[in-house]
Formats: sequence, structure tokens, C-alpha cells
Amino acid sequence: MKFMVYRCVEDPDLFVVTDDAHKQDLSEAACPSGGKLKQVGKFDEMGKERAAFNEMIAKDAIKTQGYYRFEAKTWDPVAQAPGTMPG
Repeated sequence: MKFMVYRCVEDPDLFVVTDDAHKQDLSEAACPSGGKLKQVGKFDEMGKERAAFNEMIAKDAIKTQGYYRFEAKTWDPVAQAPGTMPG
């Protein structure tokens, strides 16, 4: 399976995963605050070395509802320099 990964523009910590068979049914309703979905990429299964989400849970969710949504708080880098750094 190839996973199609999207990011919710209004909620940048939320990601939505689907596959080729379900991507045409994916709507912006998958983002709870509304807004657009921005494609992050298309990725092969990684098995136990997965990076951000549990592939078995994602595959089951895609099979039953067409997508899998997860939160990744570490996606955004530090928005501004900490107070101890020159700026």
C-alpha cells in the first residue's frame, strides 16, 4: 500500500492519511476545524520502522472510513528563537 499523507492547513499538527483507492473520496471535512488539506507526500509502507503513525491502525481506518487522522506535535520547528539566543 502507498499512503497519501495530507496536512490540515488550519490545524498544522493534524495529518490525514489515505490511499490511492480512497483519495477521490477524501474531503476537507477530515479536518475538524475545516480548511484545506495540503499534500505532504506519498509513502510506501515502512513496517516497524514507521516514522509518524501506526500503519496497521491507519490501514484499518482507511478500510472502514476512507482515511486515518493523527496528530504530530513535533512537525513545526520552533517558531521563534528562544530568549537566550541572539536575534
